[in-house]
Amino acid sequence: MRDLIIQYKETLCELERAKISAKEEEIKILTSMISDVTYALEWMKNAKMPGNRRGIERRAAYQREKSYDSLLMQRYFRSTDTIYEWDDENKESVISEWERIKLEDALSTLTKYEREIYIMSRGRGITQEKIAKYLNVSRSTIKTILHRSEIKIAKQVRKSLFCESS
Repeated sequence: MRDLIIQYKETLCELERAKISAKEEEIKILTSMISDVTYALEWMKNAKMPGNRRGIERRAAYQREKSYDSLLMQRYFRSTDTIYEWDDENKESVISEWERIKLEDALSTLTKYEREIYIMSRGRGITQEKIAKYLNVSRSTIKTILHRSEIKIAKQVRKSLFCESS
């Protein structure tokens, strides 16, 4: 990789020298070439896409991770009592009491409306489009509510005594 970087630097110097004595129509082409070589050099030196301030490894936790295991959420919602008219699945006890307490604590920060949408999406696996049609709102509204819910749940998980890893 070092050899390649050295070659690109040499090419960049040659392009800069050629640009000085170039004609006006050639300057545009050389400027474009210089830009491309500079972009490639920056990518090789930093090992990430130029222009990004942070690599993926430095993203905030809420951007990288989901709050809970989706399978655990679905098992939880299959275990809870029916409280919504759209919920017509048979109930079964498939999670432990401790898992139930942790999930209820995490969901406790959501409003009734947010909780219903979150249950439909994460617990039942219903698409955002279908939820939007059912509730007679736009899909972007559902997306926003789910995003807000994820943030609330993540905050609750971070500060809760019940949600510590066991």
